[in-house]
Amino acid sequence: MTTRVRYGATVLGVLCLSGLLGPHWLASSVAAQSDKEGPNNGWAYVDCDKEESGALQRAIDRATSGQTIEVRGTCSENVAIPVGKDGLTLDGAGSGAIHGPDITVNTLQIRGPRGITVRGLTFTGGRVAIDVSRGATALIDGNTIDGTARNGITLGSFATANIINNTIQNNASAGILVTGNAFGFVGFATADDAIASPNVIRNNGTHGISVTLSSSARIAGNTISNNVRNGINVDRVSQANVSDNTIDANGQNGIFVTENSGVNLGSDTGTGLFDAPNRTNVNNVVNGISCRVGGYANGRRGTLNGNAGPKDLRPSCIDSLDTPDVN
Repeated sequence: MTTRVRYGATVLGVLCLSGLLGPHWLASSVAAQSDKEGPNNGWAYVDCDKEESGALQRAIDRATSGQTIEVRGTCSENVAIPVGKDGLTLDGAGSGAIHGPDITVNTLQIRGPRGITVRGLTFTGGRVAIDVSRGATALIDGNTIDGTARNGITLGSFATANIINNTIQNNASAGILVTGNAFGFVGFATADDAIASPNVIRNNGTHGISVTLSSSARIAGNTISNNVRNGINVDRVSQANVSDNTIDANGQNGIFVTENSGVNLGSDTGTGLFDAPNRTNVNNVVNGISCRVGGYANGRRGTLNGNAGPKDLRPSCIDSLDTPDVN
């Protein structure tokens, strides 16, 4: 047995030196699939700058629930986390990146698994940077999402996600889209948080945040600015609690609500993360808040403002801003 091992090693060495196995043979066989001590059983580390194409998807496919994949370098691939990978974490530690080369496919698709964490990565390219759908749940924490062909983040089809500490910018459509009975928690990790974990959502091609098609969102402590249309858009029988955000210089309204939808702007009193009103430092182009077609706005306007005035709520809307609720 010893002789066979030594002979095999010798032959392997000769083949590598002669180039018969190709320059990438060793990297593709020892990196994403290499042995590593600890609970991850060898599926813990991917350096896409040193591996052949598809390394991250291979690591995801071979990982089991609850494991962490450390991502380094730039992975140029559109990847998916399917059902059966509950509790999986992708951690870029601030240096890993995923670039979606196919702009017709989402860069990271999370379809069905629960408890996924995506942390410390830079996303570029693809149709949507991170798409969470079909009842999946996720924590999206500390990423930079820049320059997708559609939305930065999409939550759809009964998905739920906490979105914290991200920079979401320069995407062709919305920074964040919450749609199809989805629920988004934007700017905080738990309802017990006293301090925001703020996102910066700016320079996106439509809305900063869009909540639509019977969805809900709780949006607190973020900076939402310079988006082409509305800072926050709520429509089609949807609802959002919006508190303690800075909403500046958006191309239409700071907040727009329509089509039997509503917004609660903090509470009637209080200064905490979920009670404080929102503020504008640089006017939005139209109004601070605008309402159409059977919507409502409740809570406090704060300093929300626009060049056409602080608010424009049409007769079909219920305006209870700055009016204490009656029990």
